[in-house]
Amino acid sequence: MDIKNIDFIKEYERIFRQGSHLRVMADSLLKKKNPCILECGVERGSSTKAFVWLAEKLNGHVYSVDIDDCSKVLSSKNWTFLQSDDLEIDYVLSIFKQIKETGLDLIYIDSYHENLHVEKLLNLYFEYVKKDGAIFVDDIDSFPFKQTKDIWNSIVYDLTDDAVKDFYYNNSNKTSYTKYFGESGLGSFIKTVELFEESNPKKKIWNYNIFLKILYPYLRKIKKLIKL
Repeated sequence: MDIKNIDFIKEYERIFRQGSHLRVMADSLLKKKNPCILECGVERGSSTKAFVWLAEKLNGHVYSVDIDDCSKVLSSKNWTFLQSDDLEIDYVLSIFKQIKETGLDLIYIDSYHENLHVEKLLNLYFEYVKKDGAIFVDDIDSFPFKQTKDIWNSIVYDLTDDAVKDFYYNNSNKTSYTKYFGESGLGSFIKTVELFEESNPKKKIWNYNIFLKILYPYLRKIKKLIKL
């Protein structure tokens, strides 16, 4: 498919509207040859259908994993669904053999919205991403929930955001990271090392005491008074 074809462009613009998070992800695939995509989390299949449409045009393939049976979301020779826990990577790779053999151009993480789950997924699947491939993590901005004073979801999204940042801090020599705001937030990792290179072992990142953050404005005022 010629991505400069006017019919392709019109449909692409309709499905992946400018400025949307889906567009950010789709744009990263346009120059990929036969892109291989892994989607963690399907639910109603809105992102699945968009990815599969693009895979059909670019002669790629979408592999989707969900704990629930989402096999009826659509039908396409460019899509394979597996009902499984996406953390069961040995089982997932035993079914999706192409991932283990040739690697992934894109991973979209939108399954269980919990920081430890996301952290484990990032570390498990990182090695199977090709150089210049991307990992996208959805739902990392709590602002929409803070607007409605939704405490629980605000905490969940903030913790997931922290997990994503910690992964970057541990792997800053192997990735570039961008956070997109709007919608519910989207984290983007671009892998800068070769396929099959694993993520770094987790290490504790130094941080200041939270109480210093609270006291800082007052300490700053005291410092100014002393100078006077």
